[in-house]
Amino acid sequence: MEMVKIVFLVQTFLFSATCSEVSLHRALLSTYDRTVRPALHHNTSLSVVFGLALTQIIDVDERNQVLTTNCWLSLQWHDSHLIWNSTAEENITVIRLPAETIWKPDIILYNNADRQYNSGVTSTNAIVTADGNVTWLSSAIFKSSCAINVEYFPFDEQKCTMKFASWTYDGFQVNLINSGDTTDLSNYVANGEWDLVAAEVERNVVYYSCCQEPYPDVTYHLILRRRPLFYVFNLILPCVLITGIALMSFYMPSDSGEKVTLGITTLLSMTVFLMVIGESMPPTSEKLPLIGLYYGVTISLVSFATGLSVVTLNLHHRGMRGRRIPPLLKYLVYKVLAKMLLIRLEQDKSSITEPKPPADKPSSPFSSHQCGICHPHPVHPQGKGWTDRASLETLLSLSVVHCSVGRLVDRVQAALDTHERRLADQDRREEITMEWKHCALVIDRFLLWVFIVATISATFGILYMSPHTQLFSL
Repeated sequence: MEMVKIVFLVQTFLFSATCSEVSLHRALLSTYDRTVRPALHHNTSLSVVFGLALTQIIDVDERNQVLTTNCWLSLQWHDSHLIWNSTAEENITVIRLPAETIWKPDIILYNNADRQYNSGVTSTNAIVTADGNVTWLSSAIFKSSCAINVEYFPFDEQKCTMKFASWTYDGFQVNLINSGDTTDLSNYVANGEWDLVAAEVERNVVYYSCCQEPYPDVTYHLILRRRPLFYVFNLILPCVLITGIALMSFYMPSDSGEKVTLGITTLLSMTVFLMVIGESMPPTSEKLPLIGLYYGVTISLVSFATGLSVVTLNLHHRGMRGRRIPPLLKYLVYKVLAKMLLIRLEQDKSSITEPKPPADKPSSPFSSHQCGICHPHPVHPQGKGWTDRASLETLLSLSVVHCSVGRLVDRVQAALDTHERRLADQDRREEITMEWKHCALVIDRFLLWVFIVATISATFGILYMSPHTQLFSL
């Protein structure tokens, strides 16, 4: 029975408390007009304390230059129309009213970039105390415009601002005050792409050209630094590797026929990467991104290297024309560059000169000009040996055979002389061809080292132009 009485008393107390709060709500809102500024006098300025807690940087859209953040808002002001006697209302000191039913200052984000601004702000209850102090806490996702400076991309820092102020009330009606000198970062969630370097807040009083009244605002300055690890491994490192492969064309044998093809292929690959970068950057002509400058210089180096590969191929095959290397070029290649690059070349046979006609050789006893048949002379038979007709016919037959053998020997001698001249000319051409090939080889190695040094210098020189470059602390 006693338990029933206790339960009844508790229910009666709760019901009476609920009835008191309901009656207080009705009493406060029955004559309340939420369109009227709740100041004690129409000439009195209403102070509004504004606070912002940054919880997350959702996105930084470089192309559209929009910063998306998640924030918690806090607005505090004094409403003279929401005051009651807590003693008369059963010691109710705090109540919560829907924010749509009371007056709220029209504090908005001036540099808003979202067409659906109101949908991003969560409407919650307002906390009202008996002395008329109102606290409105809400959560919002803001899209603010931010001027993106892509000069040092991807080693860049961005400075974005969020300006809050009343849109219709001037400083004589609503005095906007910041809640503190720093931004609340106690609930901040780190972003994977951006580091929050600093978050500062300041109060400004601005006089616009349209009005004479002051307009106070609270501006938050966010300094963001990009984490470049993603871009280093996805954009810079492939470019360095592709450039290294392109420079290997100087090490490729000239007889392979693929030196120019390799250079053109690498140029096409780098052009594709440059197009990917251009799609993510804002279309501005004010400043060239650092990575765009790097790709431009690298493409120029690869193009120049491909053009010089054509020159070295021309030198490699120039020996087929039979012209010797100019003395100055020969001295520069064999005496300077080859020694500097530690390349050992075979000593050329400089003693080989133009082929000379063969010297006159002693005549063979079988030569045709010694043959009497070929060069007939009068024969005066003397002696008895010539009286025999059979002996004369034998002698004539032997002379004919002797002349035939002489002509054959002359032909063989001429063929041997021609063959010797041909071999001498072939040796000379092979020597000249080998000299030009050695020249092309030495120039290829020299250009390889020149472009390796130029590529490394351009890579570190351009990437370290940014004051925020931290390649080794990504």
